[in-house]
Amino acid sequence: MLKKLCIRLLFTFILSLSTVVHAEVFRLQFNDEIFGGHQTVDLQNALREQYRVDANQLSIDKINVVVKSWFGGGLVWLGSRYSQSDRRFVNGQAANFNNPADWTFNQITFSVSGTNNDLQLNLNGQFRLREVVVSVQTHTNPGNVINSDQVENGILLPLYHLQLNGLSSLDIKQLLRNDTRLNPDKYYLSAVMVAIKSRQDGAQVWLENGNRISKVELLSGAGQVFNSHVVASYDHRTISVAQYENESSPWQLKFNGDVMLYEIVVILAQR
Repeated sequence: MLKKLCIRLLFTFILSLSTVVHAEVFRLQFNDEIFGGHQTVDLQNALREQYRVDANQLSIDKINVVVKSWFGGGLVWLGSRYSQSDRRFVNGQAANFNNPADWTFNQITFSVSGTNNDLQLNLNGQFRLREVVVSVQTHTNPGNVINSDQVENGILLPLYHLQLNGLSSLDIKQLLRNDTRLNPDKYYLSAVMVAIKSRQDGAQVWLENGNRISKVELLSGAGQVFNSHVVASYDHRTISVAQYENESSPWQLKFNGDVMLYEIVVILAQR
């Protein structure tokens, strides 16, 4: 238990040091929750809880609201609850209100000016809210340039609740090339810290660096919360592997089982 707590604290510390968020969209899940009357949803808080993201560090381009109204005619808007600008009517039929099919929901897109007030979602009426998709135009670190301090502290790669099944793998070098300007061949791979959960007991995760293979980590089942997007439902594992001199060797994070990933932190050392 103490070892698990130390790993969790170390994982949190690494994330607090990494300042780059390599994401273009954040899908905030509300799981068809019912809202009645006039209610305000704090999207800043939702970003913090579901993605550990500070909205002040993002340049938000647009917000897409996936929602439906009971009888139609409900109003949705961003900003102050008293704002009269850009209010949208939401279509809906009572017969479809409890139908979970995607086609019963409206998708309403708002352009965002970048102010914090724009991250307050107002709902006036009877609604089911499925999700709010926050699209990011740019980042606080233009071009996703990684500097040496960020490499030493770990590189955060969000995976947005990615689900994998059976024998599968992630190409870490490819993820780094896609999300950063970093050339991974100039670094040694030291470890990967992963936020992960499995549907059943016995799922496995391990790291392969060239011909070096880490210890296989066994996961406990989290069946009751497997489909939850709450960050606290994930386990945190640190997987270390011996350095390998061949710079062209693949770095593969391997899985066996039905697993879901929230994010990984890649720990590198300068060659």
